[in-house]
Amino acid sequence: MKVDVDLRRETILRIVINNYISTGSPVSSRTICNKYKIALCPASVRNVLADLEEQGMITHLHTSAGRIPTDKGYRYYVDRLIKYSGLTPQEQGFINNEYLSNHIALEEVMSKTSKLLSSMTSYAAVVSQPEINRTAFKHIQFTLLDSKKVCVTLIANTGMTKSAVVQFDSQIDKQQLVRIQNFMNEQLEDVPLSHVKMKLRKMMIQQRDSFFQVLQQAIDLVNLSSLIDDSMRFYLEGISNILDFPDFEDAGMIRSLIKVLDQKIRLVDMLNDIISETDNTKKIRVFIGQENPYDMGNNCTIIMSSYALDDKTVGGLGIIGPKRMDYGKAIALVRYVSEVLSDALNRYSF
Repeated sequence: MKVDVDLRRETILRIVINNYISTGSPVSSRTICNKYKIALCPASVRNVLADLEEQGMITHLHTSAGRIPTDKGYRYYVDRLIKYSGLTPQEQGFINNEYLSNHIALEEVMSKTSKLLSSMTSYAAVVSQPEINRTAFKHIQFTLLDSKKVCVTLIANTGMTKSAVVQFDSQIDKQQLVRIQNFMNEQLEDVPLSHVKMKLRKMMIQQRDSFFQVLQQAIDLVNLSSLIDDSMRFYLEGISNILDFPDFEDAGMIRSLIKVLDQKIRLVDMLNDIISETDNTKKIRVFIGQENPYDMGNNCTIIMSSYALDDKTVGGLGIIGPKRMDYGKAIALVRYVSEVLSDALNRYSF
């Protein structure tokens, strides 16, 4: 009978990684033979382990110790061997219940999502607020607080709501304020937020009549309120969670990871990449150990996806945890939450 060598190697590699993920202990040939029902003798298992080590899929810390997976081994496992068990109906129901309300602030939705991902994995979680260049103007409201003070409230098509108080040097005419508000709501609907200032300036150049002042004040209100800016806002939850894992016992590794997370610039890079590279919420990106380009440390795995509004990618989300994680469950969770969040954003009335 012909022996399928590749199948044999894949079977042993899957066993090594599954056992290491669940126990955290190096896996020996004795463990494989005693714990798993495979039609191989200990000598044959040792030969397969030697082959896998030669291929760079596994390694060992000491000469007599059992094997642990390498980054290459984890990658092969994620791409070809993993069994996606998915989420249980109870887990799906729990997630769905978090997004039942139809009247909720966008900021609360994003914060809730990061906390949900972190609590269900015990890892760190990050969620970006919809990007400004992928977000469009929906409505603006000016509320006169006193003769020189205006509260500006901006609502985007994503449901993002921002408010700010603007102080003027001179008195503000209430009727003029209403005129500016009506004009902006009529002319700027569905204009990308990143284009709002440019459109107002172009209109101001074209207008040389009494409406010139209206446009100038509209620009002043937008600029002074600082409601439209290009900086990415994101929500980070559960940094302390990942420090509880034995994989992060090295003090230098912990300091390096915390420094990166605190600086936040790498997180922005990571989220920008997943937003720009992903055209739909079905695609999952998994960075394992040295694969990750964000200086998160060699013991980290990053699992990212995007979420969409009206079938357009507007933001990213994901988890940061140890390489020794339940990949099937973690990937299924990130995928499901991105889909539920996308559905919720399209359904909500903010």
